[in-house]
Amino acid sequence: MNAITDRRPSGGVRGPSGGLQCPSCAAGLAADANRCPSCGFTGADVMALFPENPPPLLPVLDAAGLWNEADVRRIEAAREKLRRRFPQFRIHVCSVMLPPDLKLTLFGFWLLNVCPFYIHETAEDRAWTVLLLIDARSGAIAAVPGYSAERWLNEESWKKVIWSMAPAWKGGDPTAAVIRFFDSAALHLNLAWKTRGLRRRSKRPSP
Repeated sequence: MNAITDRRPSGGVRGPSGGLQCPSCAAGLAADANRCPSCGFTGADVMALFPENPPPLLPVLDAAGLWNEADVRRIEAAREKLRRRFPQFRIHVCSVMLPPDLKLTLFGFWLLNVCPFYIHETAEDRAWTVLLLIDARSGAIAAVPGYSAERWLNEESWKKVIWSMAPAWKGGDPTAAVIRFFDSAALHLNLAWKTRGLRRRSKRPSP
C-alpha cells in the first residue's frame, strides 16, 4: 500500500532524498504509512476537501483555458513522442485556477486518486501516471507521480524538469513550456534508465 491512501495507484509526493512526503504538510513518511505522523493527514481527508466529482483524467485537461486546439495538438504530439520512448509512463497535463490557499500538490493527489479512468485506461496505467499541474492564477507548477512512476525520478529531478519550463513560461508561451517539460522529462528518464542499467551490471558476479 502506498502512503496515506487506500488505493493503488495514488499520487505519491517525493521528498528531496527520494522518500515519500505527506501531500499536505510535506513531512517524511514511511512507505506503508496510513496517516501522516506530523499533521495527521490521511487519504480520506482529501475526499472531504474536494467533494466534487471530477471528469476523467484526459491527456490534456485545460480547465484554465490556456490552450487552443492547435496548442493541444502540439502538446499531445510531444506527449506521444515521450510515450513512444517510455511506453509505461502516462503523463497528463492539467491547467487549473485554484484558490490561493489550496496546495497544488494536494489537489494533484486528489485528482490521481478520484478521477475516473479515461478510455481504455487501467489501474496499472494510472500507477504509471505523472500529472503535470499548472495553476494559471498563481503560476505554480507541480509534477505529481503515481505509485509506479514515482520510483524513477526523485523530487530534485522533477524540480529540474519543471525549472526547464521557466524561460518559455515567463515569455508568455505556456504551450512551449509544456513541450519543454516533455523534452526534459525524457532526458531525465533516459538518465535514470541508464543509471539503473549500470547498477544492475555492477551487481553481477565476476566470471
